[in-house]
Amino acid sequence: MKIAHVLVNYHPSIGGTQLLFKGISEKCVQQYNDEVEVLTIDSYNGSHSNNYKPIVPLQETVNGVHIKRFSFLRAHKFWFSFLAKFWIKCTGTNNTWLQLRSIGPWSSSLKKAIDNTNADVIVASSSGYLFMQYPLYRHTLKNPKPFVYQGAIHFATNENHQVISTNTLNAIKASEYYLANTQFEKDRLVQLGVDENMIVITGVATNVDFFANGNRQLYRSKLEIQDDEVVVGYVGRIEKTKSVDVLIQAFLLAKTTNKKLKLIIAGFETSYVQQLKQIIKDEASLNKNDIIFIHDLKEEDKAHLFHAFDVFVLPSVNESFGIVFLEAWACKKPVIGTAIGAIQSVITNGVDGLLMKPESKESLAEKILVLAQNEQMRLQLGNNGYQKTITHYTWDAVTKKYRDTYLLAINKFNNVQRRSHLG
Repeated sequence: MKIAHVLVNYHPSIGGTQLLFKGISEKCVQQYNDEVEVLTIDSYNGSHSNNYKPIVPLQETVNGVHIKRFSFLRAHKFWFSFLAKFWIKCTGTNNTWLQLRSIGPWSSSLKKAIDNTNADVIVASSSGYLFMQYPLYRHTLKNPKPFVYQGAIHFATNENHQVISTNTLNAIKASEYYLANTQFEKDRLVQLGVDENMIVITGVATNVDFFANGNRQLYRSKLEIQDDEVVVGYVGRIEKTKSVDVLIQAFLLAKTTNKKLKLIIAGFETSYVQQLKQIIKDEASLNKNDIIFIHDLKEEDKAHLFHAFDVFVLPSVNESFGIVFLEAWACKKPVIGTAIGAIQSVITNGVDGLLMKPESKESLAEKILVLAQNEQMRLQLGNNGYQKTITHYTWDAVTKKYRDTYLLAINKFNNVQRRSHLG
């Protein structure tokens, strides 16, 4: 089977979608002998980011996957973004046309590659990007392809909050199949009128064997952390939507009760980091290494860092799944997540992790203290999370769900085309 994966970013760019499709792409090549090409932009950062960091070369083959990177327009972003905000201010409504073009990626070469691919199926992620409109215009092409839509939609808990546009919803409905990360995501789409029979719940995956080989003492020794100290850890993008400020405030609150706590925050440095460090700077009771930032974490060292943790926390209020939970569970670590729709579909409260109230430092501090003071509970939750991961979220299991859906999409599309020609 020839597969085209269309993504705004791909490895070595870092992020949940990048990791997911790198694993799926390579597994399809290595286990099923599929021919996989990845069509993406030439930047480490998203097309909506103001920070353009180029990736070279533009074409290469990595682990059997053919990667093609395309340049995209960036100068227009400010103006379209400005006009989109101005439109909202004047009308009180969103302008989908302006929003799509401000996010992009606006790339004629990428669009040409998608429209002319010889793949048997196109699979694209995530919702909100221009190339996700393919199902709505493919009827104008000489050689249209079946389309599988992987939205990774961050639905809000409040059902009245509009997360996706009518245009995006129509593109989903026009696709052959939709790949949902969680049951919550599927339920919300069905509420919006998407046929439940076209939605496949796949989950995401992680490399359990890679994380099993972590060395707990490597980072603890390097950072001078004592054996009796309890390390609370965060790994991911350090940005506002991840609520890392709430984590810091909760840690400071918990620290007044348990002096043995340490906090490690690992992720790329952004302007938001300076805001976080200001919170810490104003706290006179902290010792120098009570809160540690790591900005140069290499992928090969991630397992060592997770093993150094005693508790993993992701306080984000905007997730479609949270691959980092699987990475923590692969290291048999208990997790704390936010009690929002998607995460509640991933974490079973009191069984493999704990759920906190969104944006509540008091709630998070309470959960941290519960786990910090109960080693047996940490072990039990971590082991249960590990069992869940090896049962449902391995690359073998998730890739099979993806690939089976690709085959179904091809068959469904061909049947429609055949009936169309007969009619």
